Amino acid sequence: MAKTRDVTFYSGGVKLAATLYLPDDSAQALPVALLCHGLRADRKVFLPPFAEEFVRAGYAAFIPDYRGFGESEGPRHRLISREREDDIINSITFLGMQPEVDANRVGLFGISYGGATAIGVAARDERVRCVVSVVTFGDGDRWMRNSRRLWEYFRLRELIERDRQRRVTTGASEYVDFSEILLATPAEEALYKGQDLAALRITLPLETAEDIINYHPERVVDRIAPRPLLLIAGDKDYLVGWEESSRLYELAREPKELIILPGMSHYQVYSDGFRPTIEATLRTFRRGLI
Repeated sequence: MAKTRDVTFYSGGVKLAATLYLPDDSAQALPVALLCHGLRADRKVFLPPFAEEFVRAGYAAFIPDYRGFGESEGPRHRLISREREDDIINSITFLGMQPEVDANRVGLFGISYGGATAIGVAARDERVRCVVSVVTFGDGDRWMRNSRRLWEYFRLRELIERDRQRRVTTGASEYVDFSEILLATPAEEALYKGQDLAALRITLPLETAEDIINYHPERVVDRIAPRPLLLIAGDKDYLVGWEESSRLYELAREPKELIILPGMSHYQVYSDGFRPTIEATLRTFRRGLI
């Protein structure tokens, strides 16, 4: 088991909570994996086992809660892509101040929406030395459209338009059940039955739906090169289709790698697919953080 230290720091004037994972006996500054959690999650959901594996492999690991999520301050569950990128960029700066961390060897590991965030951050910040993006999307509008029937997509656009008017007249977005934005899949329903994942059962502002539709990481993924990029998807992922990772791969420049795990749904990649995911991830980190 890694030793952990809970910390706080600021991003855009908002106090964020995070956990730093370290080996018990390290006497030198370590390369660090900065882990980016998904759309509805927080730093305690899905990612700690990955952090433990990074530590076993000789890395430090760091997981922040984005503003508004987990134990961080900020408007609850208001996800704005640029702010999430800023939170990770400020995490990198904070890590550079920690004596246990080698600030010149920082890699990003993001799952689901966090994978898109990792791509966006690496495109903006050259301090990132490698990126692993797992079951993510390249174009938010295409993702929202492909994940629902056509009339449901246009209904969502109508809700967003009405909410835009609401925000300029009242100053506040309407909060809706997450399933209005992320349609539940059979695999997700099975996941809820098998685990206590109350942290994922949240409401989200329609402002977040608008931001997702306007978020296009594939437009900047080519800026990551010549740093290594690994994309991992599941071929039975009905929440975020593997085609999203494939499109990112097409648009990225070398060095790049795409792995599509057979028979894996969105959440199985974190469980049944954990071992191949972490093994491929560590190979990429070894190339990028030499």
